[in-house]
Amino acid sequence: MHQSVLVTGASSGIGEECAVFLAHKGFRVFAAARRLDKLKELTAVGAGRITPLQMDVTEKTSIDAALARVAEDGAPLYGLVNNAGASAMGPVEKLPLSEWRATFETNVFGLVAVTQAVLPQMREAGRGRIVNIGSLTGRIASPFQGAYAATKHAVEGLSDSLRRELVPYGVKVSVVRPGAINTPFGAHEAEMLATYEADESYGDQVKAFKAWFSKQHPNAPSPVVVAEAVHHALTAEAPHSRYTAPFKMTYALALRNALPSAVTDRILERVNGLDKFRK
Repeated sequence: MHQSVLVTGASSGIGEECAVFLAHKGFRVFAAARRLDKLKELTAVGAGRITPLQMDVTEKTSIDAALARVAEDGAPLYGLVNNAGASAMGPVEKLPLSEWRATFETNVFGLVAVTQAVLPQMREAGRGRIVNIGSLTGRIASPFQGAYAATKHAVEGLSDSLRRELVPYGVKVSVVRPGAINTPFGAHEAEMLATYEADESYGDQVKAFKAWFSKQHPNAPSPVVVAEAVHHALTAEAPHSRYTAPFKMTYALALRNALPSAVTDRILERVNGLDKFRK
């Protein structure tokens, strides 16, 4: 029997790529998203090993119904890829609290809710893998990404705690940190920034940042680099606690950790075009 893995947020981008990649590597994949109609194409490209599931990670009843369908497969889940994500872009001062809460509901509380729901069967089986999709932004936070960066920083912390708690049960936890990846997610974030281009306080900065940001995702690597890292986390005898995708962004993290914050700030300002606003 093929090992089963649940991938949330599988309707597009990184989640879709992970579902297809893992299916072709031999996993039995349960691909979950809020809308089933967006998952129809996956069944045709998943080597016959992808089952679409309707799941809203912010709704307990939806999670329970999806896992009941997984249970019909007859074997406990071996892997969980917590990929479902949302973003909110804008100045910390101006971004409505409702958007902060919505982002945390999906990226943090939704991740925890799905994890809590699958852990009993993994503990009972004495094995399992949980892969949380974080972000490079969780360690290197750009301006106007405060809400998203905060959620991904939270994923870093809760993953460390979870990994240490699950050692006695044979369940291993990893975080995959994508940098800019060529998916529709980046264009959606750029559209959010447009809301603040006319803001009297931050508008000029937002325009400059948006001009830089809009170029990042179209020129970025394919989401397959993330799927490869997820596959390693699910299959390696000793998976890493952290993966960075693409790997070259590991050097950016090393610089961030080694340099004083003031120096890092100046470098980021020069890169993203905001240095002209420094006083």
